Amino acid sequence: MIFNKMFIQNDILELAMKSSEYKNQTILNNIANADTPGFKAKDVQFEGVLRDAVDKYKKDADLDIDSFKAELYTRHRNYSVRVDDNNVDIESEMVNFYKNSSQYDVVANSVINNNNRLNSVLTALR
Repeated sequence: MIFNKMFIQNDILELAMKSSEYKNQTILNNIANADTPGFKAKDVQFEGVLRDAVDKYKKDADLDIDSFKAELYTRHRNYSVRVDDNNVDIESEMVNFYKNSSQYDVVANSVINNNNRLNSVLTALR
């Protein structure tokens, strides 16, 4: 049971890492298209997806990690302050990128800590 919990935690953390990576790719795409007329910035919502995954695990003690996907959406679809109808704000994108990268680092450290705990348990059982 304890091992199962550790593996499920790693699955949820893996979902968080993949979603965070997807968000970073989306942010970088926004930055790359900052000068493209008519381009609308995209964003990725994955915090709610992670919350749903954790809630499902708490309720069912079972989790199909592949059934949870981060959601891509167009941010401020009808909003633009530029003449070319592009709504990408480079400064905001850079802040989002650094914030998301920091969250990714926290999750990666959690995976490392989980694996270290698992290695400690397995070493003690030898």
